[in-house]
Amino acid sequence: MAETLLSISEVLLYGETVTDMKYKDKDGDPARYFVRVYGFSHEGGYYGMVAPVIMLLEGKGASLAASTPEDVRNSYSSDIRQWQCDKSDHSARLDELTGSIEDILLDIEIGDDGQGGRVSGGRVSGGRVSGGRVSGGRVSGGRVSGGRVSGGKSD
Repeated sequence: MAETLLSISEVLLYGETVTDMKYKDKDGDPARYFVRVYGFSHEGGYYGMVAPVIMLLEGKGASLAASTPEDVRNSYSSDIRQWQCDKSDHSARLDELTGSIEDILLDIEIGDDGQGGRVSGGRVSGGRVSGGRVSGGRVSGGRVSGGRVSGGKSD
């Protein structure tokens, strides 16, 4: 792909079309497809997803370009395709979470103490969290590395 002045806002998503999910807009034309996204490229870097996500993307995607990083070419099946998007394009993201109803619904929404785990008013932008509030939340199996706490009070 040729580098242009506006290439700075380009995002390339790498994934496969999900064949058992269909999208039809109000006119019945399936111009968008659900895609399981494994990674993306932006501003010259490749970022693998911690876990694949399903996104609603326009078109059927294209074959991988010659400029696709070699580790992307070798890491996925031969069915992998790429979708070229602008970072301002609108989409929908569906995170896949599987497990028992207790694990993926009850524990997350209600928690052990019946108070529920909710995050409200939070916004993440550029690696910064502002205006967030967590009440009744629970973390299980979490790990913090390199964290620092200052001004804290212990019970």
